[in-house]
Amino acid sequence: MSDDDQIKRRQEWYEKAKKEGKLNRDPKEDHDAKLKTLQNPVRRNIIKSLNEKKMTFDELKAEFDLDNMPLKLHLGMLEDTLYIEKEDENTYVITPRGEEYLESIETKPASKDEKLDDLKKRRDEWYEKAKKEGKLKRNPTEDHRAGLKAMQNPVRRHMLEAFGEGKMNYDEVKEKFELNDVQTKLNLDMLEDTLYIEKEGERTYVITPRGEAFLANVDEHHL
Repeated sequence: MSDDDQIKRRQEWYEKAKKEGKLNRDPKEDHDAKLKTLQNPVRRNIIKSLNEKKMTFDELKAEFDLDNMPLKLHLGMLEDTLYIEKEDENTYVITPRGEEYLESIETKPASKDEKLDDLKKRRDEWYEKAKKEGKLKRNPTEDHRAGLKAMQNPVRRHMLEAFGEGKMNYDEVKEKFELNDVQTKLNLDMLEDTLYIEKEGERTYVITPRGEAFLANVDEHHL
């Protein structure tokens, strides 16, 4: 493909994304969402793999040796920030935004130690921020008990899994899980209080690094 053809293809993709309302996020919010997505080395490597060829969910699962839940989390965040998109129900492809990201960085793969350090740094930064904001007031034992209590309820576990696939607003949660207002607020408040999710705006919720860690470590059959 010539440079002119590639430019035209990218312009058409951005026009289509704009018409579909996918580029309506506030610029600062969009920038922050992209940074959060790209902080994780697994997601960066998924973009690289899809740049080489389109892949199905099962192919990505095997390629990165991930369970369903963690992979859904990564793909959901990459889709939400428009680095990848679905070609059909089960096949993922890189987008022009994903291609532009790869062009802007060195493609030398990170070592395993670098990936682990990167992930640890991101989580440490989140915990430090939560601590400064007074969200980590409980002592460790009380915090552990509160987290266990929150996760004992299967509805909340499935809600967290859904947030792992992408952000959701209050009404979307209510509709998806067929809850009334009292039930919706109770479950969201417990997940937020135990720091598995946090608000992004007045009524939109996103998963936190603590929530990601729970999904990454729990056996999906226990959800």
